Amino acid sequence: MFDMRDLECLSVLADELHFGRAAERLSLAQPALTKRIQKAEVILGVELFERSSAGVRLTMEGREVVLHAREMLGNWQAMRTKAAEMRTGHRGDVRIGAVGSAFYEALPMLLSRARQELPDVRLIVEEMETPALVEALRFGEIQLGFVRPPVGYGLVTQTVWVEPLVAAVPQDDELASREAIDVHDLAARAVIFFPRAAGPGYWDRVSALFADAGVEFAPLVTAGHVTTILGQIALGAGVSVVPASATRVVIPGVEYVPLSGDSALPLAIACHPPALTAAARRVIDTMPATPLRR
Repeated sequence: MFDMRDLECLSVLADELHFGRAAERLSLAQPALTKRIQKAEVILGVELFERSSAGVRLTMEGREVVLHAREMLGNWQAMRTKAAEMRTGHRGDVRIGAVGSAFYEALPMLLSRARQELPDVRLIVEEMETPALVEALRFGEIQLGFVRPPVGYGLVTQTVWVEPLVAAVPQDDELASREAIDVHDLAARAVIFFPRAAGPGYWDRVSALFADAGVEFAPLVTAGHVTTILGQIALGAGVSVVPASATRVVIPGVEYVPLSGDSALPLAIACHPPALTAAARRVIDTMPATPLRR
């Protein structure tokens, strides 16, 4: 059978048409080169080179074989190059899960550097609720996740984005005309939120915000996603507390009002170290050393 060295010998001898010069280029003893060429001719059943006192020349069959040999060598080298790029993280696919609210503003900013610096790394990003995202990381179905911390389960997280929380209220609510409101102002209204299991990090931050104000956080209406929550608010079903980046979502009938005091909702990049690929590590390296703040 052929190996890559045999193909290289065919290609170089076809260039030099001289066994001595070809052997020197290949750093190979001339008898060893002759043996490899003879082996190729036996395997293929055709004469590839004509030898005479005048020198060496390719036969018609030899020209065809050398063309194929060079194509195979090119493909082999391309495969080695791509494998090396994947090994070093400069090429490959990185599957990423992200909570829905990360798509409004954080993800485009956080992933822009990776897209610029790693053009041959394909980022495959899908929206996932926190429980599904955590499971996908643990079982290696995705390599990276953008989630509201904490998450636990042996995952490693790094906070990369922090934004304030704002109140989302119906346009015809008197709160909509204020420059800012306090959590106390929401106490008499139905609060629309998703179940804690869908996003415990986000849920706990908002619950703590209410607790600090001495207000019980007991959502009367639940919805699965922030966009659904905003739709419920537009229908007049109640109010909610959402990330400031959600203000980019314009829904008729909904107004966003800043909350008084200090409120911060972090977003972290999470990974399960045993499942990390080289390309995923490269993406992590592009994340900001200190969290971006909206």
